[in-house]
Amino acid sequence: MSAPQNIIAIIFDFDDTLTDDSTTQLLTQHGIDAKAFWRECGEMASAGWDPTLAYTKRLLDHVGPGKPLGELSNAGLREFGAKLRFYPGIPQVFKELQRFAREHALTNPAVEYYVISGGLEEVIRGSGIAPYFSGICGCRFAEENGVIRYLQNAVSFTDKTRYVFEINKGLGVPCRERPYAVNEHVPDDERRIPLRNMIYIGDGLTDVPCFSLIRKNGGHAFGVFEPRIEGSSKKAWEKLAAPQRVTTLNAPRFRKTDELGAILRATVQSLLVQLDSRTKQTL
Repeated sequence: MSAPQNIIAIIFDFDDTLTDDSTTQLLTQHGIDAKAFWRECGEMASAGWDPTLAYTKRLLDHVGPGKPLGELSNAGLREFGAKLRFYPGIPQVFKELQRFAREHALTNPAVEYYVISGGLEEVIRGSGIAPYFSGICGCRFAEENGVIRYLQNAVSFTDKTRYVFEINKGLGVPCRERPYAVNEHVPDDERRIPLRNMIYIGDGLTDVPCFSLIRKNGGHAFGVFEPRIEGSSKKAWEKLAAPQRVTTLNAPRFRKTDELGAILRATVQSLLVQLDSRTKQTL
């Protein structure tokens, strides 16, 4: 039986998309030189480490008695996440877009939000905006004696596309109890959220696989850059806009008077109209 396919999924990266890099904020709060930390991670990546494994390994190196992060737990990560502040327009835009959907009674559509991040999942889950998300995927640590000790889940560049397909197939995100379910065949007309109904918003090269996947299948990809950082606009243009990996490139500001906020609202309205049109054609 065909699925209604009347849901719009807006998928966000987290760090530098919704808030300033949260891992950098965590390091700084504990007196760790963030520039040196990320430089060391870059050196590890150049030596053959996966970038995600490099930064999580270095983070764990700072955990323990007498070390800067002390006996950090997952609960401690959530407590830190509760202190995060978000870019202008968040969370107001979440409420507004869902109100748009309620105005389209013919289709009875919904707007859902997801985070797919290479950052720390427990930090995101502890944040004030976590309740708005239908799914949150990030790197997770397992504890030993109440202290984070081992990397349990990593989210690398291409891992992000796995979670896009979990959203697409309606498996529940993240679907960790059934890790192979995402590879099972589901006919296109039975998938809960078609890729054409998705909007992906991210800030960098780690998001390129998702940008490409969603754009090639009729969805939308919005790139963001932080204009306060010198050279960020030039880098974003060269890496994302010029190769046509994203539809637009804007500062991560989500108020209705901001460029990205206005474009996001207009895109959701357009998708809702398209859903109405498809519904009328089947009546």
